[in-house]
Amino acid sequence: MTLDTQLREVTTRGRGPQWVVPSTLERQQFSMALPFEIWSHIFCQLPNTSPAKLICVSRAWRNVVHATPQLWTDVHICHPRQFADPDGLSLRVKNSGQCPLNVVLRVPLEVHGLGPTLELLHGHARRFRVLDIDVPVPDILDTILLSMAHCGVISKGNPAPLLEELTIDIDEEPISSNTRQLHFERAFYPAPRLWKLTISALRFPLPSSKFISTITALTITAGGDDAPPRVEWMLDTVEAIPRLKSLKYFGYEVYSYQPTSSLDFPRIVRLPNLEVADVTAPGCGLEMLQCLEAPNLRFLRLDGEREMGYREEWIYDGVAEVSPFLRRLPQRAPSIQRLDLHHLQYLQAETYVWLFNQTDFTHLEEVRIEGSNIADSAFVQPSLHSLGLRRIELRDCELITGSGLMAYIEARQLLGNNDLQLLVSGCPGVGGEHLAQLSRWTAEEVND
Repeated sequence: MTLDTQLREVTTRGRGPQWVVPSTLERQQFSMALPFEIWSHIFCQLPNTSPAKLICVSRAWRNVVHATPQLWTDVHICHPRQFADPDGLSLRVKNSGQCPLNVVLRVPLEVHGLGPTLELLHGHARRFRVLDIDVPVPDILDTILLSMAHCGVISKGNPAPLLEELTIDIDEEPISSNTRQLHFERAFYPAPRLWKLTISALRFPLPSSKFISTITALTITAGGDDAPPRVEWMLDTVEAIPRLKSLKYFGYEVYSYQPTSSLDFPRIVRLPNLEVADVTAPGCGLEMLQCLEAPNLRFLRLDGEREMGYREEWIYDGVAEVSPFLRRLPQRAPSIQRLDLHHLQYLQAETYVWLFNQTDFTHLEEVRIEGSNIADSAFVQPSLHSLGLRRIELRDCELITGSGLMAYIEARQLLGNNDLQLLVSGCPGVGGEHLAQLSRWTAEEVND
């Protein structure tokens, strides 16, 4: 009987589907054809590995899985029954040995008691490598922080020696609290390996400089547009992180009506090490960027996509500041090499013409535009200054046509430049004959 034939004999039993290994296949002990170390290494390389599934394959696999602590290091506590009966979590933590743990703690609103879960985590807090806390209300966060702070006290001031990534998200806007800040720092300081911090912008206490001095990647999240975060708070935060290399902001607001909304806001925060910025714009993220001076910024992404879609009134709320911001950007960030404009439907047509003919971005090599109102007018007459562009990517841009792109490429050819990668996808005005022509003129295949 062949292996394929035996596998087809697999049946289901019980209430749900279960894989049943034929006895003849199990007797072959196929897993023993490779040394234990090889199987252990293979299992560790599998994406989204679930030990619970692997141990059901065979007795040999079960032995390998139970003897490989790296497979048990992801501890996700998200379901109400896990908080009520943490025995399964206890087994997973036990099987992880002394390996660093990646803990995700998402507390549902209907959960009222965290005692057993926090008690379980107490003894292993020093092994946290990644900690992701998501709570519905501030009171639950205070309970967790107080518990972690107590853990720091009993560990003699060394609560997070392995912690590298920390995320704290609150669904409901908290009220500023000095006690919360104290518990926050007692819970996670010192954390000498901490490099990535994700926090909510809704009045979360500003961590002290000693806590965030090691951070190189900061992500700030915000809630709905009814409660935009204070841009001054965000500026205080980034200014306190001297080694910051990556800055991200995700929010839903469109305009904050704060003093920072003006391009003439006098405060300037210098971030000499910042290399990557990714923000939702318009909104507080753009207002924060307007106040930053980042001489080494290489990559900038502005994301205008919102769950509620584009709204015409954005223009009248001061969103027109996006175009002036881009024009002034080379003064604050002269080293940009890649610019991504994502769903910026409200940009002025002249801005795109300027972008592909400007003289200020001397290092700009790549432009990616998706879901925008860019039209052929942006490519009418390329200048010598725009020949530094090496790659242009256009996705879901309805106003672009194949004839417009062909004219642009031919004009670049006349100026003596043949080095361009062009990727076009989801643009209904580019198709058929133009696709074939564009694929010949460019260094990269053009896809529909």
